[in-house]
Order: sequence, then C-alpha cells, then structure tokens
Amino acid sequence: MDERFECCRYEPSLEDLLADEVMTPVLRSAGLEAREFREMMVETARRIEDRARQRDKA
Repeated sequence: MDERFECCRYEPSLEDLLADEVMTPVLRSAGLEAREFREMMVETARRIEDRARQRDKA
C-alpha cells in the first residue's frame, strides 16, 4: 500500500483544503479566489466523470 495513505487516515475534502490558512495566499498568487477554484475543481471532476462514462459505453 502507498505509504502516504498509511500515515494519513483520511483524504481531505476540497472544503478542508480550502479552509486551510495556507491556501488563501497560494490561490491569491495564482490569481484565484476560493470560490473560483472550487468551481473549477467541480467542473473538472464533472468532465472526468463524463469521459469515464463515455469510455464505459464504448
């Protein structure tokens, strides 16, 4: 098993990551706000799921 998962008992959610105080300056340096980043991540996840569904149909 991957050692990273053995040391960490859970995978943080997007909300957990965005609540981290380090994320605000990181996002700001990228020219994003938490809301914009959240929307971008949700849209990316949707696209990945759509592509996986399309492959499953083929």
